Amino acid sequence: MKSLKPISRIAIAVCALALISAYFIPLWQILMWAPQYPEGLEMKIWINTLSGDVRTISALNHYIGMKHIEVEMFPEFGYMIYIVGFIIAFGLLTALVNKRIMLISYIGLFVITGIAALVDFYLWGYDYGHNLNPEAPIIIPGMAYQPPLIGTKILLNFTAFSGPDIGGWIFIVVALVLMAVLFYEVKMNRNVVAILVLPLAVILSSCSTDPIPLEFGKDTCYSCKMTLMDNKFGAELVTKKGKVYKFDDINCLLDYYNSNEEEQTEYAHKLVIDFTKPGTLIEASNSHYLKAEEIKSPMASKIAAFEDYELMKANKEKWNGIYLSWGEVVTQFK
Repeated sequence: MKSLKPISRIAIAVCALALISAYFIPLWQILMWAPQYPEGLEMKIWINTLSGDVRTISALNHYIGMKHIEVEMFPEFGYMIYIVGFIIAFGLLTALVNKRIMLISYIGLFVITGIAALVDFYLWGYDYGHNLNPEAPIIIPGMAYQPPLIGTKILLNFTAFSGPDIGGWIFIVVALVLMAVLFYEVKMNRNVVAILVLPLAVILSSCSTDPIPLEFGKDTCYSCKMTLMDNKFGAELVTKKGKVYKFDDINCLLDYYNSNEEEQTEYAHKLVIDFTKPGTLIEASNSHYLKAEEIKSPMASKIAAFEDYELMKANKEKWNGIYLSWGEVVTQFK
């Protein structure tokens, strides 16, 4: 069994010691926004407790039949301190034993623990969002309220986000450093590294700010609160933090966009539906717009978006409409 290089042993020991922070800072966070809570609500998940707006979130959830969130409903809090302690001790032992097989085992432990934690959180979220009180004040037949595992999700008039907090990011950084140490040890033995890196890459890719398809007949417009029904129209804003706002018409998007000018640089995507490709989101700033009386949009903007300039021109002649750029559309609704 090959020994580790001195610098690798030091890096492994530092990584293990960095995980001690998990006992003092939150590991995960769930954030919620709604028109009545523009400042947002938050719930922080620590190694053995919860903090934040837990009571407020529980009170809101009670109206739709969800259980009150209590520390006692998480048996994991009783043994998480021991699991993290074991991971720290295993890391220090890896640096002490000074064998490459121990490093591979340590990375494997990280990957398995991370996957197990996500599965456990998913199962809790599924039960919490589906096992509803049949006597709740508000009941929507067939509706479930499972919070997102990682990323953003629309739940009625709330936008919910779930993702790592400071402690969770420390775990992710430690895992990446350990991967880099292994790569440094095995040099170009890519097969070994790929097998260990792939699971973590899958986890990290789910934290993206990719657009979320509009669900017509189900999603609610963030601005006017109407249900999205016409799949030739619609729009979406995605922030750099992954928060998603959905709209049923471009004037609803711009009503929100123009009233929050200080946030306009915080969007990863500004999207609209391509009129010729129902349900397909395209980048708003690169699209071509047509305004005409014949365009019957949901909230009477009378504007349709096109990715293809030639298709826009054909419809412009057909409807005797007006061509608009993205900047002109924004100005129209200021």
